[in-house]
Amino acid sequence: MAFLRKLSIRSQLLILAACTIVVILVVILHTYSMMSGMITRSHEEYVKQTVSEIKKNVASNHDVIYRIMQDISYNQDVQDYLVETDKLVRYDKFTKLNKYLNGQKDLKEGIEDIIISGNNGTWIDLYGGNRYVVPLRKQLANSKVNGYYAGMQQFDALYGPDKKLIFATSITYSQQGALFNRNVGTAFFIVDAAALVSEQDYSSKETGTQLYLLDRSHQVIASTSSMTTGSDFKGFDFGAANVSNRVIHWKNRSYVVETEPLPDIDGTILSMVPENELFRELLDIRRQELIILGIALLVLAIPFMFIINNILRPLKRLIFFITSIRRGDPLKFKKRIALHGYMEISIVATELNSMLDEIDRLTLSLLDTNTRLYGIELEKKKSELAFLRSQINPHFLYNTLEAITGIAVVEGQDRIKSMTRALSSIFRYSVKGASEVPLSEEIRMIESFIRIQQIRFADRFSVRYELTEQALAYRVPKMILQPLVENAIYHGFEPTLRQGELWIRGFVDADGSLVVRIEDNGTGIQPNVLEELKGMLAAAPSGMHVPAEQRSIGLVNVHNRLRLMFGAESGLRIESTADEGTTIEMTVHERSGPDA
Repeated sequence: MAFLRKLSIRSQLLILAACTIVVILVVILHTYSMMSGMITRSHEEYVKQTVSEIKKNVASNHDVIYRIMQDISYNQDVQDYLVETDKLVRYDKFTKLNKYLNGQKDLKEGIEDIIISGNNGTWIDLYGGNRYVVPLRKQLANSKVNGYYAGMQQFDALYGPDKKLIFATSITYSQQGALFNRNVGTAFFIVDAAALVSEQDYSSKETGTQLYLLDRSHQVIASTSSMTTGSDFKGFDFGAANVSNRVIHWKNRSYVVETEPLPDIDGTILSMVPENELFRELLDIRRQELIILGIALLVLAIPFMFIINNILRPLKRLIFFITSIRRGDPLKFKKRIALHGYMEISIVATELNSMLDEIDRLTLSLLDTNTRLYGIELEKKKSELAFLRSQINPHFLYNTLEAITGIAVVEGQDRIKSMTRALSSIFRYSVKGASEVPLSEEIRMIESFIRIQQIRFADRFSVRYELTEQALAYRVPKMILQPLVENAIYHGFEPTLRQGELWIRGFVDADGSLVVRIEDNGTGIQPNVLEELKGMLAAAPSGMHVPAEQRSIGLVNVHNRLRLMFGAESGLRIESTADEGTTIEMTVHERSGPDA
C-alpha cells in the first residue's frame, strides 16, 4: 500500500472516512437488531404476566362482590322489607337489615356503601348514598341483570374525593305468592377501586411502563400514572389500540400500546410505554458495542498505520494520553497534554484539557452528592424500621381482638362480640390513615366507643347525633372527640344512677368554622371547679398549670392541640350547671376551607 503515500490528504481522509462509515454502520445495525429483540421480548413478557395477574385478581374480587350481592338480593328479610306496607313492621325489619348489611359490607374491604332501593319507594342504605343512585334504579328496575357494573359516579364528599364504582343487581321476589318472580327493587354496591385491584397488583415493575384499568366509558379505575380514579382518557385512539403492539401518538409522544379486554366489568386493561423508554436496557447493549468497537479499531489500525506519518503523527501522542486515562491511573488522570502543530490539533488539545478539568470538578461534586444521598438513605431506613416497630403492638392487639370476636361469635356471646368488634374498629382507626380525617370518620369511631360504654353501663344512657352534611365533610384531627365523649360518660353519668342522655351536635357556622357540641344531662361540674377549669383553658398552651381533676388533663390537651393546629380562635368552651349537665363546645377555625 505504498501508493497511499502519494495520495493527497483529502484522498487519504476519504479512505479513512469510508472505512469508518462501514464499520460504524455494521456496529449500529448489529446493536439495534439485538436491542430491538431484547426489549421487545422483555416488554411482551412483562405485560403478559402483569395483565394476567390483574385479570385474575379483578375476576376474583368481582366474584366476591357478586356473591355478596347475590346473598343480599335473595335474602328473605331483604325481599320482605321491600314489599312490606306496614310502617311499624317495616321499621322493625329496618333495624335488623341495617345490622345484616353492615355485616355483609365487612366481608369485602373497599365496599363503601350498600343501598337497597325498592320499586315502591322503600329504601335502606348504610351511609347515605341512596339519593345518588335513584336515576340508576329507574334504568335497571325492569332488568334481571346480576352483578352489573353500572359505572362511576362522584358522591360529593360522602365517600372521599375520588369517584366510586357502582355495581347493581335486580332483586326478584322468590317467595310464593302474587309477587313471585317479579322485580321488587335494586341492590347497589358503592365500591372503591381498591376493592377490584390493589396497588400491589398493578404496580409497575418496569420503568416507563404505564398500566391503566379502564371501564366501558374509558374512565380510569386504577393506573400506575398520576391519573386519578374517574379521569377520562381524552384524545386517545382506542380503535387503533385494539391491535397489539401498535404505536399510538398521544399527547405529542409515541407509545407502544397493548390492550386486553376485561369482560368482568366490560372494561379494558391498557399498557403503554413511550418508545424512547424502551431503550433503557442499553447498558448490556453498550457493553457489547464496546467489544465490537474494539474489534473495529483493530481493523482500522491497518489504514491508520499508513496515514499516521502524514497527518496523524500529533494524534499519536493524543491517543496515547487518552489511553492512559482510560486505564484509570489516578496520577496520569491529573496530567494535561500539550500538543504543538496545526491549528486543529491544538484546539483539540485545549478542549481536552478543559474537559478533564470539568470531569475533575463534576467527579468531586458527584462524590459529595452520593455521600449526602447515602446518608439520607440511611436515615430513611432507620425511620422505616422505627415505624415498623411502632406498628407491631397495635397490629398485634387488633388481630387479638379479631380473634376474640370470632370466639365470641362461636360461643354466642353477643355482648363480647359487640364490644371487641367496636374496640377492634377503634384500634384500626387509630393505627391506619392520615392524621386528619373527615368528621364523618371520627363520628364512626365515636359510635364504636359509645357502643362499648353503653354495654359497660348497661344502657344507662342514650345518645343522639345531629350533624349536618357540611360538618361531616370537615377535616379534623384524628381522635379529637374521644376525650370529650369519655369525659361526659365517666364524669357525667358514672356518679349517678339516673337515666342519662348524650347529644352530639355539629354544624358549620357563618364564618366557615366547625362547631361540635357534646351535651349531657349528668351530674355537672361544681362552680369552683368549673372556674378553675376555664382558667386553665384560657392559659397559653405552654402553661405549667396542674389540673385539679383527672378529667382536666384530656380537655386541656385537646384545647391546646386545637389552638396549636388551627390558631387561637379554635379550642374548647365549657358550660355546666351542677346536677343538671355539662356542654362542651369545640370550635375548629378553617384554614383554607373544610377540606384543607
